[in-house]
Amino acid sequence: MSAYYTFVCSLPYLSFDSEVPMTPEEFLDRASFYLGASEMNDLTGEERVSDIGAAWDLWERSFRTAVASIRAGRTGKEFQPDRTKTDILDGVTRQTVADLYKTEAPMKIERGLDLLRFSKLDELSCGHNFDYAVIFCYYQKLRLMWRWKGMDKKSGEEVVKNCCEVK
Repeated sequence: MSAYYTFVCSLPYLSFDSEVPMTPEEFLDRASFYLGASEMNDLTGEERVSDIGAAWDLWERSFRTAVASIRAGRTGKEFQPDRTKTDILDGVTRQTVADLYKTEAPMKIERGLDLLRFSKLDELSCGHNFDYAVIFCYYQKLRLMWRWKGMDKKSGEEVVKNCCEVK
């Protein structure tokens, strides 16, 4: 029996389009009761020590490289990926990212990219019922959902206005 059984059982189910049940900070407060300092540091990205944290970081780095490559190609710029990093992205994900950029709708693209991330986190946690991998993936998914909770038309227009305003 896992030491995390009680904590994992207490977590509400997450779906990308559902209401966000708690803030990432609230999650960390709850998790701190069950996790040690090294796991908390791993969870927040301060120092990755777990296999799941390393796997997520590698996939995310590979994913961002694919996105940067497509964005550079769209603007006619040459893209030089970091050759010291391993590219682990599968062809289906790479093609899905390319297809997203054909839509020309920035919000649809960003949403699609985050849905791909959410799906990868589901994949990474598959088979891990009550261990740290579930907690790690839950937290990352919660952060993705929280990001979208803060987006609305009014605040988006304000950001654009402040970024584009000539002073």
